[in-house]
Amino acid sequence: MDGPSTSSSTPAASTSESRTWSNFGWSIAVRLHAAWACFDKWAGWLIGLDNSPYQWAVAEYQLQKAEEERELQRRLKSENLQPLNTSAVTLISHTHGRERREQRGIERRELQEAVKHGRRERANPGRDGSVRWRYTHKGVVYITDQHSRHEITSWRLNDAPDVPPAVGGGGGACGTAHVIVVVDHSGSMRKDDVPGYGSRTAAVYDCLARDLVEPQLRVAGGSRMEISLIQMQDEAEVVLRRRAPDAKLLQYLKGCGRSYARSHGNYLPALNAALELMREDASAPKQLFMVFLSDGAPSDHVQMACPHGNYVWQADPTAGCTAQGKPRLIECRSKGCRAVVKRTAHSDCLARIRAMGDLLGRDRVSVNTVAFGPAAEDFAVLQAMSQVLPRGSFQKLGLSAHCLRTAFTSLTSSLTTLRTEAGGAGPGLTLRTDLRAKGQRQEYEEHQLLSNGLIFDIYVGRKFVSKCQYDRDTRDLVPVPFLDTARVRIMREQFPEVEWGVAHARRLFSEGAERVVFQCTEVVSVDGGATAYAIGPRLVAKQTRHQERVHDPKFHRTFCRTQGEAAELASLFNRRLRGGPAWQVHFLPCYVYKIADGYYSYGSGGVMEVLVEEELEGKFTKWNNNAGGVAAGRTGAAGAHSRNNNQLGAIDVPQAFSHFTWDCTAGRKLVCDLQGVWNSTDGFTLTDPVVHHASGGHRNGATDKGQAGINNFFATHTCNALCRQLGLQPRPVR
Repeated sequence: MDGPSTSSSTPAASTSESRTWSNFGWSIAVRLHAAWACFDKWAGWLIGLDNSPYQWAVAEYQLQKAEEERELQRRLKSENLQPLNTSAVTLISHTHGRERREQRGIERRELQEAVKHGRRERANPGRDGSVRWRYTHKGVVYITDQHSRHEITSWRLNDAPDVPPAVGGGGGACGTAHVIVVVDHSGSMRKDDVPGYGSRTAAVYDCLARDLVEPQLRVAGGSRMEISLIQMQDEAEVVLRRRAPDAKLLQYLKGCGRSYARSHGNYLPALNAALELMREDASAPKQLFMVFLSDGAPSDHVQMACPHGNYVWQADPTAGCTAQGKPRLIECRSKGCRAVVKRTAHSDCLARIRAMGDLLGRDRVSVNTVAFGPAAEDFAVLQAMSQVLPRGSFQKLGLSAHCLRTAFTSLTSSLTTLRTEAGGAGPGLTLRTDLRAKGQRQEYEEHQLLSNGLIFDIYVGRKFVSKCQYDRDTRDLVPVPFLDTARVRIMREQFPEVEWGVAHARRLFSEGAERVVFQCTEVVSVDGGATAYAIGPRLVAKQTRHQERVHDPKFHRTFCRTQGEAAELASLFNRRLRGGPAWQVHFLPCYVYKIADGYYSYGSGGVMEVLVEEELEGKFTKWNNNAGGVAAGRTGAAGAHSRNNNQLGAIDVPQAFSHFTWDCTAGRKLVCDLQGVWNSTDGFTLTDPVVHHASGGHRNGATDKGQAGINNFFATHTCNALCRQLGLQPRPVR
């Protein structure tokens, strides 16, 4: 009798003892935290650096997260839950979500793996304010609900963006973008140190074909881009001259990967060849892009003489070799001649870039330099070349083919944006020179502590002037409150000196015809802006690209008014359509923040306005543009689009909405340039529309083409089943 009784009581006693020790350990941690906070307060006071509010907030947040994790572990133990197999992870999807995954080549198991093994962070909330999570794993991004069960949307990080539609014929002389690609063919490009490729050259040409040329073959109506190719060695050879993207060009570029790289990589001959190609475009209305790719520093200095006439970077045949077996170089009576020659070669490279801007206009030429080589190489000249003109970029990729593909994809996005909106900025505008070079999008979480002056600039207190929203009744900006979350209320109670403001990324990560885009978030700070906590959803801040509009009070107000008008028309459309969530059209609300920063050189005190919206979650897509272009003949928001024009699908919604806006305003307005993201839960979430007004005069900004823009839309619009269901009037008679 005693045996069984003792045996049966052992697990309970063990569990009780474990719980006692667990609680005891937690109480010790809490007491140590309180003692440390007290010590920090007095130590800070003694040394004159009272940073205890900041440290206390950090520690409190960390303890809160630890308590949540502890509670989760306790629940798992109490419910005796075992780790799930990947295939057992719950994933509830809908027809639209499955079609979207199939379109992007994402398997169901990849989403299950993301939930089980991926990095989890809070995503921007749903339209109804519901909590959502973002999982990132092996290049797949998965957005799900607060319970991580319902599929909302997913995409691959290295997906090429959906190419915006084009209007008109193919390439050739009528192209609106000329891309000049310079590829290093020096001997080091023969090395086989890129995983999956026989040489660096093979990797470059494969990525060039797949991620720059191939997306152009999918453009409806044909691409309006032309490509020239320069191979860089001791001399430069123009092997392609203004070729339109087609299947033959695709195969040719893939074949170039087998070419033999040799000799040196001299930058100057290649830059001279590129400059000559650009001279031929001086009178044509084209955007010029140069992609300059190299795996090392320029070798031009080897062929250059010093001021005394000596080729100090060449081998001296009479001097023998060094102890390391390298040939000795020609000497000059001045010991600093080698440095002078090298600086001269570098300066000449930058002078060629300046000549391109002087010849064609600094706003027409985009210089994109790509460092595709070992991290230890010197890429200072490549980086400096990208900074000569305002629209440049520099990317240091190491020897990763994945990063190289991403670089070409980014260029494709810039090309298509400028192609569909070319000329929208208006004549006579000067590009700003105070914008830093383009950077990469940074990941951060809500409540993460940000430091001023690193990735973000923090504006609180006197540096943050106001937050406003456009009011259509008063036709002006009116103040609106900051986000008021539970976390903010707790900090306000604990620290009366807390300050609200905004953190604005130092480098832009995207750009369009009129604006540049930065990451942004609202923040609270307890130390005067030295650090701050990110609060609320991730935001994007949009600034003008042009100097004349930095302090133009109408610039952002026009955008807000236009987006507000589009949102009102979208509400009418949704009520009349009476469709499900997947069919709804919404436009993001926008705000105007005014900040003060002496870095910005225009206007009194550097005070300027930035336009702020919530960051879109999903793969960005453009369904139509402001020149009549239509994303036709390809899968869209809801999957494959049926060729039966009587069959309804969510792909029909953007075109029907544009038609509806013209119909319900009696032909006075038409909303187009529809771009944003789609998922079956939220429908279409759009931003930055164009509203053509029949009265003309660019009433809604430079992209408003008036009656001509309306006519361009109907020239390519074919009424679908949704247009007929809504009873929309046919196109206007010219």
